[in-house]
Amino acid sequence: MSDRDALLAAIRAHPDEDTPRLVYADYLEEHDAPARAAFVRTQVEYARTPPWEPFAVRLRWRQPDTVSGKPFVKDLPPVPGSVIEWPSEPFRRGFAWALTLHHASMWDRFAEPLFEQFPLGKLFLSHGTLDDWVRVGASGSVRQLRELVFNVSPIEPLLVLRDKPDACGVTDLHFRRASGAGMPEVIEDLLRAPLGRAVRGLHFHTGYESLNDLIDALNTGGPLERLSFSVMGLTADLVRRLFDGPAGSALTALRVRDERLGDEGLHALAETLPAGLSDLELSKIDTRGGGLEALARCDRLAGLQRLNMSRNPLTPRAAKVLAQSRVLAGLRSLDLSECGIDARFVRHVVHSKFWWNLVELDLRKNPLAALGVKHLLDAPVPPGLAALALDGDALGGDSRLALIKKYGEAVRFVANEVQGW
Repeated sequence: MSDRDALLAAIRAHPDEDTPRLVYADYLEEHDAPARAAFVRTQVEYARTPPWEPFAVRLRWRQPDTVSGKPFVKDLPPVPGSVIEWPSEPFRRGFAWALTLHHASMWDRFAEPLFEQFPLGKLFLSHGTLDDWVRVGASGSVRQLRELVFNVSPIEPLLVLRDKPDACGVTDLHFRRASGAGMPEVIEDLLRAPLGRAVRGLHFHTGYESLNDLIDALNTGGPLERLSFSVMGLTADLVRRLFDGPAGSALTALRVRDERLGDEGLHALAETLPAGLSDLELSKIDTRGGGLEALARCDRLAGLQRLNMSRNPLTPRAAKVLAQSRVLAGLRSLDLSECGIDARFVRHVVHSKFWWNLVELDLRKNPLAALGVKHLLDAPVPPGLAALALDGDALGGDSRLALIKKYGEAVRFVANEVQGW
């Protein structure tokens, strides 16, 4: 076995450890592959860094190709796209990490050989029979898995994997079609099994049916660290039921997108959210900001580092509430993109208690106009600011030049796109 093969084998044998990857980066440096070595080192550091810290923010905004690994996708082996494919961002910590399996019947022939080559840990799953999933579950490669994304029904793959000791390295499960009357039973059975007791994050998308029962099922298990709801029909009453039980008692990250929570839902969150939350997304939840006052006074949010309020039509009153919040004074990252905010809103933000601590502020897709730019130009520059994101097309040349002079590389002008969290 060559030195290179031995190093790669060590990485596959210890997929959660950084040291073998960094040793391999040194090997690449010594063998005339400095760009690939730098990519490995940078991605390892990125994975170690909280997303609101300057290094991670700068990398996302200034070197997105390093985050995605786009320059190195061409080095991955070609695969038959109708059977398996590399997703849009296949890399993590410098090596191939994510793979899409369109049909489990092709596991032995196409997918498992890739697991034997790379430290793959995230698998997007679609169709398959129970017999197919049994073969997948019997594979030793299951030990590498850390994230599973179910594009269709999870019933049969979870029936196989939930009791497999080798599957207990999985930390997060994503349900992209969390609909169907049987979903609560699937979750309840999962949480009783070894896999469910090991999982730290559950993420639900699209599933209005039986949501009451799903919330009850979640609370049959232990505390989670990460929880997501998107297009699920979440209500204020369901928020209260969720946080009355153990599932949400130790959350560090909560993401709520495209849910009609409204101000009543914000009040419910303020009453029930656990202490220790560092990352909160409330994107397009049908609020104009009236419920923000309750959140802004919630002492349990004193440790919040990142807040995403994007796609909510927020009023200047909402900005004033945010700006004056003692609880939110430690915010490092704030996403206010597509909120319809104007110059008055910007004035409150730059005079806020959290302004001096900001590392990332997203103000894209907002009608800031000249007066809003003036407020930004008159404000002191936060010492750790790594990204101030604005619409490049909506600002005149003089405004852009003045902002660059004021904020330097931190200001990012982006045209007609929204940065996903």
